[in-house]
Amino acid sequence: MRELKSLIQDIYKGKNLESNLKRYKDMAVRIYNDYAALELTMSGYVLLQEALEEKPELAAKEKKMIDSICRALGSLAEEDCDYAGIISEISGIRQEITDKMDLLTAYTDRLLCYEYVLNRMEFTYMPEKELDERFADVEEEDVLREIMGYIFSDEDTGAIQDKLNIVIGQIPVHMTKSKLFEKIRETATLYKGGDKSSLDSFFYMLRTSSMLHKPQKYVDEYPDIRKVLERLTNTDYKTVEKAEYEQLKELEEKGGQALYDLTDFYYTMQRVVNRIYALCLSLPYESAESRDVRESKEIWRHLAKQEYEDEMLVPLEGRIEKYVEQSGYLESVLFEIENSYKKELDKMGLEKFIKDCVLVSKLLSDSLFIDLDKEMAEETADAAYVQELTESFLQELSDQLSFVSRPIKKAIMGRILESLPKLFQSTEEIEEYIRVNLFGCQNKAEKYIVMAILRDVMEQEW
Repeated sequence: MRELKSLIQDIYKGKNLESNLKRYKDMAVRIYNDYAALELTMSGYVLLQEALEEKPELAAKEKKMIDSICRALGSLAEEDCDYAGIISEISGIRQEITDKMDLLTAYTDRLLCYEYVLNRMEFTYMPEKELDERFADVEEEDVLREIMGYIFSDEDTGAIQDKLNIVIGQIPVHMTKSKLFEKIRETATLYKGGDKSSLDSFFYMLRTSSMLHKPQKYVDEYPDIRKVLERLTNTDYKTVEKAEYEQLKELEEKGGQALYDLTDFYYTMQRVVNRIYALCLSLPYESAESRDVRESKEIWRHLAKQEYEDEMLVPLEGRIEKYVEQSGYLESVLFEIENSYKKELDKMGLEKFIKDCVLVSKLLSDSLFIDLDKEMAEETADAAYVQELTESFLQELSDQLSFVSRPIKKAIMGRILESLPKLFQSTEEIEEYIRVNLFGCQNKAEKYIVMAILRDVMEQEW
Protein backbone atom coordinates (compact mmCIF):
# COMPACT_ATOMS: atom_id res chain seq x y z
CA MET A 1 0.00 0.00 0.00
CA ARG A 2 2.87 2.37 0.78
CA GLU A 3 4.28 1.80 -2.71
CA LEU A 4 0.89 2.58 -4.29
CA LYS A 5 0.47 5.79 -2.26
CA SER A 6 3.95 6.94 -3.22
CA LEU A 7 3.25 6.23 -6.89
CA ILE A 8 0.01 8.23 -6.81
CA GLN A 9 1.76 11.23 -5.25
CA ASP A 10 4.54 11.14 -7.86
CA ILE A 11 2.03 11.03 -10.72
CA TYR A 12 0.15 13.99 -9.28
CA LYS A 13 3.44 15.90 -9.23
CA GLY A 14 4.30 14.81 -12.77
CA LYS A 15 7.51 13.08 -11.67
CA ASN A 16 9.17 10.39 -13.82
CA LEU A 17 6.00 9.97 -15.84
CA GLU A 18 7.24 7.39 -18.30
CA SER A 19 8.31 4.91 -15.63
CA ASN A 20 5.50 5.80 -13.20
CA LEU A 21 2.73 5.43 -15.77
CA LYS A 22 4.08 1.98 -16.63
CA ARG A 23 4.06 1.10 -12.93
CA TYR A 24 0.53 2.47 -12.67
CA LYS A 25 -0.57 0.19 -15.49
CA ASP A 26 0.99 -2.89 -13.86
CA MET A 27 -0.61 -2.13 -10.50
CA ALA A 28 -4.00 -1.26 -12.02
CA VAL A 29 -4.14 -4.51 -13.99
CA ARG A 30 -3.34 -6.60 -10.93
CA ILE A 31 -5.65 -4.73 -8.55
CA TYR A 32 -8.62 -4.45 -10.92
CA ASN A 33 -8.37 -8.07 -12.05
CA ASP A 34 -8.25 -9.43 -8.50
CA TYR A 35 -10.93 -7.03 -7.25
CA ALA A 36 -13.32 -7.69 -10.15
CA ALA A 37 -12.72 -11.46 -10.01
CA LEU A 38 -13.58 -11.69 -6.31
CA GLU A 39 -16.55 -9.34 -6.73
CA LEU A 40 -17.89 -11.44 -9.61
CA THR A 41 -17.50 -14.65 -7.67
CA MET A 42 -19.43 -13.31 -4.67
CA SER A 43 -22.16 -11.56 -6.66
CA GLY A 44 -22.52 -14.49 -9.10
CA TYR A 45 -23.06 -16.85 -6.19
CA VAL A 46 -25.70 -14.53 -4.68
CA LEU A 47 -27.51 -14.23 -8.02
CA LEU A 48 -27.78 -17.98 -8.48
CA GLN A 49 -28.91 -18.47 -4.91
CA GLU A 50 -31.65 -15.87 -5.39
CA ALA A 51 -32.63 -17.21 -8.79
CA LEU A 52 -32.83 -20.89 -7.86
CA GLU A 53 -33.90 -20.76 -4.21
CA GLU A 54 -35.54 -17.47 -3.31
CA LYS A 55 -37.07 -16.07 -6.51
CA PRO A 56 -37.50 -18.91 -9.01
CA GLU A 57 -40.52 -17.21 -10.64
CA LEU A 58 -38.48 -14.09 -11.43
CA ALA A 59 -35.61 -16.25 -12.64
CA ALA A 60 -37.97 -18.12 -14.95
CA LYS A 61 -39.23 -14.80 -16.32
CA GLU A 62 -35.65 -13.72 -17.05
CA LYS A 63 -34.32 -17.17 -17.99
CA LYS A 64 -32.75 -15.90 -21.20
CA MET A 65 -30.67 -13.31 -19.35
CA ILE A 66 -29.70 -15.75 -16.59
CA ASP A 67 -28.56 -18.30 -19.18
CA SER A 68 -26.48 -15.64 -20.97
CA ILE A 69 -24.83 -14.65 -17.70
CA CYS A 70 -23.99 -18.26 -16.92
CA ARG A 71 -22.49 -18.74 -20.38
CA ALA A 72 -20.36 -15.64 -19.89
CA LEU A 73 -19.12 -16.97 -16.54
CA GLY A 74 -18.08 -20.21 -18.18
CA SER A 75 -16.37 -18.40 -21.05
CA LEU A 76 -14.42 -16.12 -18.71
CA ALA A 77 -12.91 -19.19 -17.08
CA GLU A 78 -11.44 -20.43 -20.38
CA GLU A 79 -8.01 -19.53 -21.77
CA ASP A 80 -9.31 -18.72 -25.27
CA CYS A 81 -12.05 -16.41 -24.02
CA ASP A 82 -13.73 -14.18 -26.63
CA TYR A 83 -13.84 -11.00 -24.53
CA ALA A 84 -15.27 -8.83 -27.32
CA GLY A 85 -18.07 -11.33 -27.95
CA ILE A 86 -19.00 -11.38 -24.26
CA ILE A 87 -19.01 -7.57 -24.11
CA SER A 88 -21.32 -7.42 -27.13
CA GLU A 89 -23.84 -9.75 -25.49
CA ILE A 90 -23.50 -8.55 -21.91
CA SER A 91 -23.81 -4.84 -22.82
CA GLY A 92 -27.19 -5.61 -24.40
CA ILE A 93 -28.31 -7.31 -21.19
CA ARG A 94 -27.01 -4.36 -19.18
CA GLN A 95 -29.10 -1.92 -21.22
CA GLU A 96 -32.20 -4.09 -20.91
CA ILE A 97 -31.87 -4.23 -17.12
CA THR A 98 -31.26 -0.47 -17.02
CA ASP A 99 -34.43 0.22 -19.04
CA LYS A 100 -36.49 -2.08 -16.84
CA MET A 101 -35.15 -0.42 -13.71
CA ASP A 102 -36.06 2.98 -15.13
CA LEU A 103 -39.66 1.78 -15.46
CA LEU A 104 -39.71 0.14 -12.03
CA THR A 105 -38.25 3.26 -10.43
CA ALA A 106 -41.08 5.31 -11.93
CA TYR A 107 -43.60 2.75 -10.67
CA THR A 108 -42.06 2.81 -7.18
CA ASP A 109 -42.25 6.58 -6.95
CA ARG A 110 -45.87 6.54 -8.06
CA LEU A 111 -46.67 3.93 -5.45
CA LEU A 112 -44.93 6.01 -2.77
CA CYS A 113 -47.28 8.90 -3.57
CA TYR A 114 -50.30 6.68 -3.05
CA GLU A 115 -48.77 5.23 0.11
CA TYR A 116 -48.42 8.82 1.37
CA VAL A 117 -52.13 9.42 0.77
CA LEU A 118 -53.28 6.11 2.30
CA ASN A 119 -51.09 6.50 5.39
CA ARG A 120 -52.74 9.80 6.20
CA MET A 121 -56.19 8.22 5.97
CA GLU A 122 -55.51 5.56 8.62
CA PHE A 123 -57.01 7.51 11.56
CA THR A 124 -59.78 9.07 9.47
CA TYR A 125 -62.14 6.24 10.40
CA MET A 126 -61.44 6.52 14.15
CA PRO A 127 -63.88 8.58 16.28
CA GLU A 128 -62.41 11.92 17.35
CA LYS A 129 -62.90 11.09 21.02
CA GLU A 130 -60.87 7.91 20.66
CA LEU A 131 -58.17 9.85 18.81
CA ASP A 132 -57.97 12.43 21.58
CA GLU A 133 -57.76 9.73 24.23
CA ARG A 134 -54.99 7.90 22.38
CA PHE A 135 -52.87 11.04 22.18
CA ALA A 136 -53.94 12.65 25.45
CA ASP A 137 -50.54 12.12 27.06
CA VAL A 138 -48.55 13.40 24.08
CA GLU A 139 -46.73 16.65 24.77
CA GLU A 140 -45.93 18.48 21.56
CA GLU A 141 -42.74 20.03 22.92
CA ASP A 142 -41.51 16.57 23.89
CA VAL A 143 -42.24 15.32 20.38
CA LEU A 144 -40.41 18.32 18.94
CA ARG A 145 -37.35 17.60 21.08
CA GLU A 146 -37.40 13.96 19.96
CA ILE A 147 -37.59 14.96 16.30
CA MET A 148 -34.78 17.51 16.61
CA GLY A 149 -32.69 15.00 18.55
CA TYR A 150 -33.22 12.45 15.79
CA ILE A 151 -32.24 14.90 13.04
CA PHE A 152 -29.05 16.06 14.77
CA SER A 153 -28.03 12.77 16.38
CA ASP A 154 -25.30 12.35 13.75
CA GLU A 155 -22.29 14.65 13.29
CA ASP A 156 -22.09 13.98 9.56
CA THR A 157 -23.80 16.81 7.64
CA GLY A 158 -24.94 14.41 4.92
CA ALA A 159 -26.66 12.16 7.44
CA ILE A 160 -28.29 15.18 9.09
CA GLN A 161 -29.64 16.34 5.72
CA ASP A 162 -30.99 12.87 4.95
CA LYS A 163 -32.84 12.70 8.28
CA LEU A 164 -34.16 16.23 7.88
CA ASN A 165 -35.49 15.36 4.42
CA ILE A 166 -37.24 12.26 5.81
CA VAL A 167 -38.95 14.37 8.49
CA ILE A 168 -39.94 17.16 6.10
CA GLY A 169 -41.30 14.59 3.65
CA GLN A 170 -43.72 13.29 6.28
CA ILE A 171 -44.91 16.55 7.83
CA PRO A 172 -48.26 17.81 6.45
CA VAL A 173 -47.78 20.17 3.53
CA HIS A 174 -49.22 23.64 4.00
CA MET A 175 -47.47 25.46 1.18
CA THR A 176 -48.72 27.28 -1.88
CA LYS A 177 -47.69 26.13 -5.33
CA SER A 178 -45.82 29.40 -5.91
CA LYS A 179 -43.83 28.94 -2.68
CA LEU A 180 -42.91 25.39 -3.68
CA PHE A 181 -41.78 26.61 -7.10
CA GLU A 182 -39.65 29.27 -5.42
CA LYS A 183 -37.94 26.55 -3.34
CA ILE A 184 -37.28 24.46 -6.46
CA ARG A 185 -35.77 27.46 -8.27
CA GLU A 186 -33.54 28.23 -5.28
CA THR A 187 -32.29 24.65 -5.18
CA ALA A 188 -31.69 24.49 -8.93
CA THR A 189 -29.45 27.59 -8.80
CA LEU A 190 -27.08 25.65 -6.50
CA TYR A 191 -26.16 23.55 -9.54
CA LYS A 192 -25.04 26.57 -11.59
CA GLY A 193 -21.38 26.16 -12.46
CA GLY A 194 -21.45 22.45 -11.71
CA ASP A 195 -21.77 19.46 -14.01
CA LYS A 196 -24.80 19.30 -16.28
CA SER A 197 -25.27 15.65 -15.36
CA SER A 198 -25.78 16.57 -11.69
CA LEU A 199 -28.57 18.99 -12.60
CA ASP A 200 -30.06 16.42 -15.00
CA SER A 201 -30.07 13.84 -12.18
CA PHE A 202 -31.74 16.32 -9.82
CA PHE A 203 -34.61 16.96 -12.20
CA TYR A 204 -34.89 13.26 -13.06
CA MET A 205 -35.42 12.62 -9.34
CA LEU A 206 -38.05 15.37 -9.13
CA ARG A 207 -39.85 14.10 -12.22
CA THR A 208 -40.11 10.56 -10.84
CA SER A 209 -41.17 11.87 -7.40
CA SER A 210 -43.95 13.92 -8.99
CA MET A 211 -45.13 11.05 -11.24
CA LEU A 212 -44.14 12.93 -14.40
CA HIS A 213 -41.61 10.39 -15.62
CA LYS A 214 -43.46 7.72 -17.62
CA PRO A 215 -41.13 5.32 -19.45
CA GLN A 216 -42.73 3.32 -22.26
CA LYS A 217 -40.26 0.44 -22.63
CA TYR A 218 -41.39 -2.88 -21.10
CA VAL A 219 -44.70 -1.44 -19.85
CA ASP A 220 -46.45 -4.68 -20.79
CA GLU A 221 -44.09 -6.90 -18.77
CA TYR A 222 -45.52 -6.16 -15.32
CA PRO A 223 -49.32 -6.30 -15.70
CA ASP A 224 -50.04 -7.02 -12.01
CA ILE A 225 -48.18 -3.92 -10.85
CA ARG A 226 -49.78 -1.83 -13.57
CA LYS A 227 -53.24 -2.95 -12.43
CA VAL A 228 -52.43 -1.94 -8.86
CA LEU A 229 -51.34 1.51 -10.00
CA GLU A 230 -54.39 1.92 -12.23
CA ARG A 231 -56.72 1.09 -9.32
CA LEU A 232 -54.92 3.54 -7.03
CA THR A 233 -54.87 6.22 -9.73
CA ASN A 234 -58.61 5.96 -10.45
CA THR A 235 -59.70 6.12 -6.81
CA ASP A 236 -61.52 9.17 -5.45
CA TYR A 237 -59.85 9.37 -2.04
CA LYS A 238 -62.34 11.90 -0.69
CA THR A 239 -65.18 9.35 -0.80
CA VAL A 240 -63.37 6.15 0.26
CA GLU A 241 -65.16 4.14 2.98
CA LYS A 242 -63.26 2.09 5.56
CA ALA A 243 -63.73 -1.27 3.82
CA GLU A 244 -62.43 0.09 0.51
CA TYR A 245 -59.56 1.82 2.33
CA GLU A 246 -58.44 -1.50 3.80
CA GLN A 247 -58.59 -3.09 0.35
CA LEU A 248 -56.54 -0.26 -1.13
CA LYS A 249 -53.99 -0.47 1.66
CA GLU A 250 -53.57 -4.20 1.14
CA LEU A 251 -53.27 -3.66 -2.61
CA GLU A 252 -50.61 -0.97 -2.13
CA GLU A 253 -48.60 -3.16 0.24
CA LYS A 254 -48.68 -6.11 -2.16
CA GLY A 255 -47.62 -3.86 -5.02
CA GLY A 256 -44.79 -2.48 -2.92
CA GLN A 257 -43.52 -5.97 -2.06
CA ALA A 258 -43.67 -7.04 -5.71
CA LEU A 259 -41.70 -3.97 -6.75
CA TYR A 260 -39.12 -4.55 -4.02
CA ASP A 261 -38.61 -8.15 -5.12
CA LEU A 262 -38.20 -7.14 -8.75
CA THR A 263 -35.82 -4.24 -8.17
CA ASP A 264 -33.72 -6.26 -5.72
CA PHE A 265 -33.42 -9.06 -8.28
CA TYR A 266 -32.39 -6.68 -11.08
CA TYR A 267 -29.88 -4.96 -8.80
CA THR A 268 -28.26 -8.33 -8.10
CA MET A 269 -28.23 -9.22 -11.79
CA GLN A 270 -26.79 -5.85 -12.83
CA ARG A 271 -23.97 -6.20 -10.29
CA VAL A 272 -22.96 -9.50 -11.90
CA VAL A 273 -23.25 -8.09 -15.42
CA ASN A 274 -21.07 -5.10 -14.52
CA ARG A 275 -18.38 -7.33 -13.02
CA ILE A 276 -18.34 -9.55 -16.11
CA TYR A 277 -18.04 -6.47 -18.31
CA ALA A 278 -15.19 -5.10 -16.15
CA LEU A 279 -13.23 -8.34 -16.38
CA CYS A 280 -13.63 -8.48 -20.14
CA LEU A 281 -11.86 -5.11 -20.22
CA SER A 282 -9.14 -5.83 -17.66
CA LEU A 283 -8.23 -9.51 -18.09
CA PRO A 284 -6.74 -9.08 -21.61
CA TYR A 285 -4.00 -6.91 -20.08
CA GLU A 286 -3.03 -9.68 -17.67
CA SER A 287 0.51 -11.07 -18.11
CA ALA A 288 0.39 -13.66 -15.32
CA GLU A 289 -2.71 -15.11 -13.67
CA SER A 290 -2.91 -14.33 -9.96
CA ARG A 291 -4.12 -16.71 -7.29
CA ASP A 292 -7.35 -14.75 -6.78
CA VAL A 293 -8.20 -14.90 -10.49
CA ARG A 294 -7.21 -18.57 -10.80
CA GLU A 295 -9.30 -19.67 -7.83
CA SER A 296 -12.22 -17.50 -8.92
CA LYS A 297 -12.20 -19.13 -12.35
CA GLU A 298 -12.63 -22.54 -10.74
CA ILE A 299 -15.78 -21.29 -9.05
CA TRP A 300 -17.07 -19.63 -12.25
CA ARG A 301 -16.97 -23.01 -13.98
CA HIS A 302 -19.35 -24.38 -11.33
CA LEU A 303 -21.58 -21.30 -11.37
CA ALA A 304 -21.83 -21.55 -15.15
CA LYS A 305 -23.44 -24.97 -14.68
CA GLN A 306 -25.64 -23.49 -11.92
CA GLU A 307 -23.77 -25.42 -9.25
CA TYR A 308 -23.03 -23.65 -5.98
CA GLU A 309 -22.20 -24.57 -2.40
CA ASP A 310 -21.34 -22.38 0.58
CA GLU A 311 -17.98 -24.11 0.89
CA MET A 312 -16.91 -22.67 -2.47
CA LEU A 313 -16.55 -19.17 -1.04
CA VAL A 314 -14.75 -20.06 2.20
CA PRO A 315 -11.20 -19.87 0.74
CA LEU A 316 -11.91 -16.35 -0.60
CA GLU A 317 -13.16 -14.85 2.67
CA GLY A 318 -11.38 -11.71 3.81
CA ARG A 319 -9.51 -11.16 0.55
CA ILE A 320 -11.57 -8.45 -1.12
CA GLU A 321 -11.31 -5.69 1.51
CA LYS A 322 -7.79 -4.57 0.59
CA TYR A 323 -8.72 -4.20 -3.07
CA VAL A 324 -11.55 -1.80 -2.21
CA GLU A 325 -9.02 0.58 -0.65
CA GLN A 326 -6.40 0.06 -3.35
CA SER A 327 -8.86 0.71 -6.18
CA GLY A 328 -9.84 3.95 -4.44
CA TYR A 329 -6.22 5.10 -4.62
CA LEU A 330 -6.02 4.14 -8.30
CA GLU A 331 -9.13 6.17 -9.10
CA SER A 332 -7.94 9.21 -7.14
CA VAL A 333 -5.44 9.94 -9.91
CA LEU A 334 -7.21 8.34 -12.89
CA PHE A 335 -8.99 11.54 -13.98
CA GLU A 336 -5.68 13.45 -13.76
CA ILE A 337 -3.89 10.87 -15.89
CA GLU A 338 -6.61 10.78 -18.56
CA ASN A 339 -6.89 14.55 -18.94
CA SER A 340 -3.47 15.97 -18.06
CA TYR A 341 -1.07 13.47 -19.59
CA LYS A 342 -2.53 12.84 -23.03
CA LYS A 343 0.76 13.38 -24.85
CA GLU A 344 2.57 10.96 -22.57
CA LEU A 345 -0.19 8.36 -22.95
CA ASP A 346 -0.12 8.71 -26.73
CA LYS A 347 3.65 8.35 -26.82
CA MET A 348 3.57 5.24 -24.61
CA GLY A 349 0.54 3.68 -26.32
CA LEU A 350 -1.51 3.74 -23.09
CA GLU A 351 -4.54 5.76 -24.26
CA LYS A 352 -6.78 2.71 -24.72
CA PHE A 353 -5.63 1.19 -21.43
CA ILE A 354 -6.54 4.34 -19.48
CA LYS A 355 -9.92 4.57 -21.22
CA ASP A 356 -10.56 0.94 -20.29
CA CYS A 357 -9.53 1.74 -16.71
CA VAL A 358 -12.10 4.54 -16.60
CA LEU A 359 -14.80 2.10 -17.73
CA VAL A 360 -13.66 -0.54 -15.22
CA SER A 361 -13.79 2.00 -12.38
CA LYS A 362 -17.38 2.85 -13.36
CA LEU A 363 -18.38 -0.80 -13.64
CA LEU A 364 -16.96 -1.66 -10.21
CA SER A 365 -18.61 1.31 -8.50
CA ASP A 366 -21.82 1.13 -6.48
CA SER A 367 -23.58 3.16 -9.18
CA LEU A 368 -24.76 0.06 -10.99
CA PHE A 369 -26.66 1.92 -13.72
CA ILE A 370 -24.03 4.56 -14.44
CA ASP A 371 -23.78 5.81 -18.03
CA LEU A 372 -20.64 4.22 -19.47
CA ASP A 373 -20.56 6.53 -22.49
CA LYS A 374 -20.44 9.77 -20.52
CA GLU A 375 -17.01 11.37 -20.42
CA MET A 376 -15.43 12.03 -17.03
CA ALA A 377 -14.89 15.68 -18.04
CA GLU A 378 -18.42 17.04 -17.78
CA GLU A 379 -20.03 20.03 -19.46
CA THR A 380 -20.77 22.92 -17.13
CA ALA A 381 -24.33 23.94 -16.33
CA ASP A 382 -24.47 27.68 -17.01
CA ALA A 383 -27.28 30.01 -15.93
CA ALA A 384 -29.18 29.55 -19.19
CA TYR A 385 -29.12 25.76 -18.91
CA VAL A 386 -30.28 25.89 -15.29
CA GLN A 387 -33.15 28.21 -16.20
CA GLU A 388 -34.17 26.13 -19.21
CA LEU A 389 -34.44 22.88 -17.22
CA THR A 390 -36.07 24.59 -14.25
CA GLU A 391 -38.82 26.35 -16.17
CA SER A 392 -39.51 23.29 -18.32
CA PHE A 393 -39.96 21.14 -15.22
CA LEU A 394 -42.07 23.74 -13.40
CA GLN A 395 -44.44 23.98 -16.38
CA GLU A 396 -44.89 20.20 -16.36
CA LEU A 397 -45.36 20.20 -12.60
CA SER A 398 -47.87 23.05 -12.74
CA ASP A 399 -49.98 21.11 -15.24
CA GLN A 400 -49.73 17.99 -13.10
CA LEU A 401 -50.78 19.73 -9.88
CA SER A 402 -53.74 21.33 -11.65
CA PHE A 403 -54.91 17.93 -12.86
CA VAL A 404 -54.66 15.70 -9.75
CA SER A 405 -56.92 15.67 -6.70
CA ARG A 406 -55.95 17.50 -3.51
CA PRO A 407 -54.69 14.40 -1.61
CA ILE A 408 -52.41 13.46 -4.52
CA LYS A 409 -51.29 17.07 -4.89
CA LYS A 410 -50.18 17.13 -1.25
CA ALA A 411 -48.41 13.80 -1.71
CA ILE A 412 -46.48 15.11 -4.72
CA MET A 413 -45.52 18.30 -2.90
CA GLY A 414 -44.40 16.30 0.14
CA ARG A 415 -42.28 14.00 -2.01
CA ILE A 416 -40.67 17.00 -3.74
CA LEU A 417 -39.91 18.75 -0.44
CA GLU A 418 -38.24 15.54 0.73
CA SER A 419 -35.88 15.81 -2.24
CA LEU A 420 -34.84 19.44 -1.72
CA PRO A 421 -31.67 20.17 0.29
CA LYS A 422 -30.97 23.37 2.21
CA LEU A 423 -34.57 24.38 2.79
CA PHE A 424 -33.64 25.96 6.11
CA GLN A 425 -30.90 28.30 7.29
CA SER A 426 -30.99 27.45 11.00
CA THR A 427 -32.30 25.00 13.60
CA GLU A 428 -34.79 27.68 14.65
CA GLU A 429 -36.31 27.65 11.16
CA ILE A 430 -36.63 23.86 11.30
CA GLU A 431 -38.35 24.01 14.69
CA GLU A 432 -40.72 26.71 13.47
CA TYR A 433 -41.60 24.71 10.35
CA ILE A 434 -42.45 21.64 12.47
CA ARG A 435 -44.51 23.67 14.94
CA VAL A 436 -46.54 25.41 12.26
CA ASN A 437 -47.03 22.55 9.81
CA LEU A 438 -47.31 19.55 12.15
CA PHE A 439 -48.59 20.82 15.47
CA GLY A 440 -50.64 23.53 13.78
CA CYS A 441 -52.37 21.03 11.48
CA GLN A 442 -56.14 21.36 11.89
CA ASN A 443 -56.84 17.83 10.64
CA LYS A 444 -56.42 15.77 13.83
CA ALA A 445 -56.38 12.44 12.02
CA GLU A 446 -53.55 13.58 9.76
CA LYS A 447 -51.67 15.28 12.58
CA TYR A 448 -51.74 12.22 14.82
CA ILE A 449 -50.85 9.71 12.11
CA VAL A 450 -47.85 11.79 11.05
CA MET A 451 -46.67 11.92 14.65
CA ALA A 452 -47.04 8.13 14.80
CA ILE A 453 -45.16 7.69 11.50
CA LEU A 454 -42.30 9.89 12.70
CA ARG A 455 -42.15 7.96 15.97
CA ASP A 456 -41.82 4.71 13.99
CA VAL A 457 -39.07 6.22 11.84
CA MET A 458 -37.12 7.37 14.90
CA GLU A 459 -37.55 4.07 16.74
CA GLN A 460 -36.24 2.14 13.73
CA GLU A 461 -33.17 4.41 13.66
CA TRP A 462 -32.46 4.08 17.37
